[in-house]
Amino acid sequence: MPQQLATAQSHLDAIANAFPDPIFIMGEDGTYLDIIGGRERSLYADGHPLIGKKYHEVLPQELADRFLKVVQITLKTGRLQEIEYALANDEIEGIEPTGPQGKQWYEARIYPVDTDAYGQPAVLWLAINITKRKHMEEQLEAMSKFDPLTGLLNRDFFLDVLDEELNRARLNQQPLSLIKIDLECFRNVVDTFGHEAGDKAILHVSHALKKTIETDQLGFLARLSCDQFMAALPGIKAVDAFRIAKLAQQNISKQQLDFNGIQTCLTTKAGITEVRDPADTATTLFKRVNQALSELENSRENTRIA
Repeated sequence: MPQQLATAQSHLDAIANAFPDPIFIMGEDGTYLDIIGGRERSLYADGHPLIGKKYHEVLPQELADRFLKVVQITLKTGRLQEIEYALANDEIEGIEPTGPQGKQWYEARIYPVDTDAYGQPAVLWLAINITKRKHMEEQLEAMSKFDPLTGLLNRDFFLDVLDEELNRARLNQQPLSLIKIDLECFRNVVDTFGHEAGDKAILHVSHALKKTIETDQLGFLARLSCDQFMAALPGIKAVDAFRIAKLAQQNISKQQLDFNGIQTCLTTKAGITEVRDPADTATTLFKRVNQALSELENSRENTRIA
């Protein structure tokens, strides 16, 4: 029997220590009582130096408070608790940064330990590195909000932002203007020099718009379609938006671009409108700004308010 118990214990130890993710035994007072597993050094640093120390000795104050509260809730309710948190090796006192570098995300599952072997109530704290998943979620979120080529807001997310700004403008009785800029020469650039040249032109326009509008935090920029851009300008009247649009157009056209050895400047048309009635919606503003652009089709002007 003793031999069988020793063999069973040996098997359990081998299995426990083979866990790639660390399992901490945490005391009611926030003391690291033991650690099992956590051998995957590409994901985790060695947590053994933490044994015998308390949360508040090794972690930032806010995180230590949070962890201790979770442990105590787990023991009080006797139920599984789950949390997510971000942590870097250099935020943990006593840990050598031999594991993953930079900020890492973890998902923890905490459950009471049914034993008095540790001299105080304790919990199992299983920590799983979910950084890859978090990065993927961030990328998917970015894809849902931003144009992949320019980094500007995409059409759908811009409309959400515009609705929020319209509500804020009504509530505070503040002005709100829209600028829509069409890159006139885009089709000709693509047809003559190819799609890479088209991307170069789009990036040039987006950089010029960011310089004009985002540098001074004047508003929000979006790429509506391949060659159409829009800016929402909270707190700005149409007459001032007109001057901003002219400056943006100058920034777009003043620099010559090289397409296969041919130097050329980009030309644009810009339509401007503003909120004129509390009943104005995003659809109303879009119609008016498109009307302004339509009126420019047979005009020598390149900027107009509607």
